[in-house]
Amino acid sequence: MTETHRRPTARIHIESRECGPEVLERLTGATYFPERLLGPAIVTTVCRAGGHLLYVTAPSVIDGEEQVDYYLGLLHGGAPGADRESMRRRRELVRVLPLDDATTRWLSTKVLDPVSPRAADVRTALREFAEFHRSAGADVRLSYFEPSEPLEELARELRLPGTQPSSAHIPLGTKHSGREIFAAAGIPVPAGSGLCHDPGALASAVARLAENGLRELVLKLDSTAFGGGLGNALLTLDGDITSPGGDTVEERVARALPGAALMDPKLTWQEYVTLMKDDGVIVEEMIGEVPLLSPSFQGRITERGTVEAVSTHDQVLADDGQTYHGCTFPAASDYRRQLIGHGLRVGEVLRERGVGSGDFGVDFLAIRSEDGWRLLGCEINLRATATKHPFTMAVGLLGEEPTPDGRFEVDGVEYVYEASDVIMDRRYRGLRPAQLIEAVTGSPIGYDPVRRTGVVLHLMSPVTEFGKFGALCIARSREQASALMRELRFLVDGLTPHR
Repeated sequence: MTETHRRPTARIHIESRECGPEVLERLTGATYFPERLLGPAIVTTVCRAGGHLLYVTAPSVIDGEEQVDYYLGLLHGGAPGADRESMRRRRELVRVLPLDDATTRWLSTKVLDPVSPRAADVRTALREFAEFHRSAGADVRLSYFEPSEPLEELARELRLPGTQPSSAHIPLGTKHSGREIFAAAGIPVPAGSGLCHDPGALASAVARLAENGLRELVLKLDSTAFGGGLGNALLTLDGDITSPGGDTVEERVARALPGAALMDPKLTWQEYVTLMKDDGVIVEEMIGEVPLLSPSFQGRITERGTVEAVSTHDQVLADDGQTYHGCTFPAASDYRRQLIGHGLRVGEVLRERGVGSGDFGVDFLAIRSEDGWRLLGCEINLRATATKHPFTMAVGLLGEEPTPDGRFEVDGVEYVYEASDVIMDRRYRGLRPAQLIEAVTGSPIGYDPVRRTGVVLHLMSPVTEFGKFGALCIARSREQASALMRELRFLVDGLTPHR
């Protein structure tokens, strides 16, 4: 065991989702995104490692005490009256530090606000926590979701290592750069274009693809500010758009472009064009497989400079095939080995291009062929991804890292899971996290630490205002995990009979 592993653990979490504020305004309940890793942080840092946790949120966690106690009890049967002294000791290791700010500003911006007295108090608490535990010989780190200059400034002020790649490498996570990195890694991508900064260039690029027989296309803003597919637009061209006579193909395409279906419903085509001038747009072939399979690889570049596979998932996408709703673990065995190999090659290219350490994610499209499965590179993220919180929770609860071939196996038993961030219904508005917790822990589907299966709730605060929450369903088969998710919905539906 290394010296680092023997040292006590202390973690500060500022899980700021730092895409554009205007995008956060469009994502239901997005102001509560910093809450996503609260449960995993409690289980891994406190319950498993016996370490200290300081978790910063804004706005405040709704029913915060109940949520903390729920997560602290997951490995101990979740019975509040059981082993009260042990629960009290664990509770002393957790401090949730809220800022009462529900605006769509980044959490890091709220923490570093130079005129807010509350922000100044939070910064003082961060410094005191870091200094106290560092002087006690603990391994103290600042955990955050994605890189940004404000977070790096805070890490320097606290004299703590961060967990993500440098913000200087953010441009490597754009759509255009992703295609270049896939090419360097020898990974095929859908047919597509270079970067276009005006409608004329875009029309020319689309026309070239149309002349090669493509009619279903996706436009992608080349911006890391638009997460979750919100920077995409779907374009369907008429079958006869390349027929001879009359206008040129480019002219016909130019007339068709404003009819593209924007994934962000609050954007107009003219606003999209304005964004195109600043960020650029690429166009790609729309893969028409039904159902569309989108496997995802999560990797990490270590402080030693090695590239490691962390996890694989199959993403659960909305009906539009563009926006992320959840995931299943692990990715299908049919292409998991290929997925891990591709993801590691992307990591090597990122390392060669200067990325020193931190999380990265790679999304693919899986295409079935006569020779098996072919993976097409889709997108690269230089940050943690939305699969991190369910995966980290599963690791903490199961007490095991995945096997080399990407599975969870404990005492000879394999475990899988299904997770969703979008369990949502208008009828759920007005419910409180404490009600969800009581319903799940009092039912047969709640997580059982002996069997290591069941439902674990997350991102609960949005349910009160938006009717939205998330859950992780751990089971011994995909069918059982899906059944747990259905039973959870049925259970919560029963909390709202007259809504």
